[in-house]
Amino acid sequence: MIDRTPTKRSADAIGRAALQLLVSGDVGDESLRRSSIVAPAVPVLVPGAGLHSWFVPVTLGDRLVAFFQFLPDGTLMRFSSFPRRSGESGGCPAAADWLDRERMQTRAAGQRQTGETIGEPFLTFDVTPDRLVWAVPLSRASGEVRLIYFAGDAVYTSSPAGGLG
Repeated sequence: MIDRTPTKRSADAIGRAALQLLVSGDVGDESLRRSSIVAPAVPVLVPGAGLHSWFVPVTLGDRLVAFFQFLPDGTLMRFSSFPRRSGESGGCPAAADWLDRERMQTRAAGQRQTGETIGEPFLTFDVTPDRLVWAVPLSRASGEVRLIYFAGDAVYTSSPAGGLG
């Protein structure tokens, strides 16, 4: 049975698995192994269903240079790296756009409508698991919740036909 509740213990185990894959050379290139940092695992959640997967960022300075995505049981779903050339991180996404929850809340404040309160950001996906996004819930007193999505520097709301899968 797969545990659908993210815990610090499972996040640590996933982080160790990502580090091992990178250090062993199973993924990435020499410059990633030599210079980057494997950041703590972040749960990818599906509201009402719990843990879908784990996102493990790989950073170099202030840039997100790669990431892992693991299923809850530790199976690697995918590894993706952004540098166009080995050792170059200039064209990679800003790490803060993917890792700074306070930044998400600040950006959501700019999208807030009168009467809405800002909830806690959470990592999820838009329609399919290969479209990772941060979601920030904006709630009204009536109980209506609107999600604002952030993917890097892009900001949008879910489409009526879209939404979380």
